[in-house]
Amino acid sequence: MLGCIFRRGQGTGPEVLPGEGRVCPHHPLCMPGACRPCSDAELLLAACTSDFVIHGIIHGVAHDVDLQESVITVMAARVLRQTPPLFGRRGSGEQGLTSIRTPLHCGVRPGPGTFLFMGWSRFGEAWLGCAPRLQEFRRAYEAAHAAHLHPCEVALH
Repeated sequence: MLGCIFRRGQGTGPEVLPGEGRVCPHHPLCMPGACRPCSDAELLLAACTSDFVIHGIIHGVAHDVDLQESVITVMAARVLRQTPPLFGRRGSGEQGLTSIRTPLHCGVRPGPGTFLFMGWSRFGEAWLGCAPRLQEFRRAYEAAHAAHLHPCEVALH
């Protein structure tokens, strides 16, 4: 499993990250390095091996001190993959809204722009692995594809 969450913003530090929740202390998200940015190789591998890959924007972030986790509410523009099914359609006013959990200790905060959220299912809940900005993932993917080093095909269009 990957130990990273979000890529660094341009000179602003990490933008959205996870910490120590009820899946801790032995869950990979809680291990040392869990809050560091993903490398390009980790981003590409996450796109191929994660339980879910969602293209969307951050609608909001809530912090639960009791559970030691943060919940990112994501407006999903497109679900590229989900195994098992985690993100279904809800009422007409909430279509596309979904929640992704992260450990609290990483200090998640909302950031503008479109992201590619990738992560794992734990007991029916989505937990974040990596979440680069879409254009950052596209740059890494196109470079790997041109060099014939991409680990799988990702349909971003």
